[in-house]
Amino acid sequence: MKTDALSRALNGQRGFSSVELARIADELGTDLYWLVTGEPDPHRVRIAARHSWDAGQGIRINPGRPNDDELLRQVAETYEAAFPEGPSPSLPLPGSAAAMRKMLGEHFVRDYGAVVEDQLRVDVVRLPMLSTDYSLSIGSRAIVILATTPYWFRSNWSLAHELAHFALGHHNGDSQPGEKDEAPADRFAAELLLPDDLIARQDWQQIDERGVAEFLWQTGVSTMALKKRLASLGVVVSAEVVAALKRTTPSLIRANAGEDQGVIGGAKQLIVRQQQSAARVFPSALVDALQRRVEAGAASPEHLAWVLDVPVDEIDFPEPDDDNEFVDAYERVLAARPSRADLEDWLATNSQSAQ
Repeated sequence: MKTDALSRALNGQRGFSSVELARIADELGTDLYWLVTGEPDPHRVRIAARHSWDAGQGIRINPGRPNDDELLRQVAETYEAAFPEGPSPSLPLPGSAAAMRKMLGEHFVRDYGAVVEDQLRVDVVRLPMLSTDYSLSIGSRAIVILATTPYWFRSNWSLAHELAHFALGHHNGDSQPGEKDEAPADRFAAELLLPDDLIARQDWQQIDERGVAEFLWQTGVSTMALKKRLASLGVVVSAEVVAALKRTTPSLIRANAGEDQGVIGGAKQLIVRQQQSAARVFPSALVDALQRRVEAGAASPEHLAWVLDVPVDEIDFPEPDDDNEFVDAYERVLAARPSRADLEDWLATNSQSAQ
């Protein structure tokens, strides 16, 4: 900007154009919402995704991201419909896996998602059709979005990994969490689910196949995760442990599930855990807030129908009466809130008027 133009703008004698404001926000390392309002954007979305390792290229990749973006957008819009002023902030998470494990409790994997929501105030969403798992911050609310799968041990690891992104501050600052953050998040997840002291309490020279299966069931991890963890800690194991860890996790646990007794509790408990991990889930607080706003005529029933995975015709919501004096107000509250593009257009128009 020319010096005199900047001086007039700072003295209130002319307005800033939307382009100028956007460039100023970039220079300051902040977002346009804060620059205009002075407040943090309660709906600012920041995303971290699980990246798989491509051995051929020697890099981590996320090829499914373009297709996942639509689902992530729907999640963000659902939160905005339920919490128009922005969702409540999550609690600060401890920066160490040991401290987080203490907060979660010794047997947290039995009801992992619910415990995370109750103890850490982090929302857990499970959605079908996602190619991978994500951690998402909307404003100051931490949200983990998991792809539905019957392989609960994969979900458990992903949840620990995504929690690590929040605990390690990967959602802070102005850059999106990226590939460089994946290895630290994996180390945090390993320490959370398989801490050193827990590994050390086992006699890996004497434990048998059933013992390995029960250990996996209690810790909620896979044979591959345990194998890597034992190797990283330099633990010497017996030939029977080596053979057990060559099997797939479901087959090993099924073979040692027993008849509704013991640590695993039988095949029925195995199926229950699979079904819980494969089910579509949204946080109860989100569903409740959305239902209240739909019942008040303040949010579209389509949001609630999507969350509950039912046709919109099955959602009860107030029908406007043509003779009712509040029809116009009803239609206004159902209209979409102004988008960021609307805000920029408004700024541009007013800036031109000021000039």
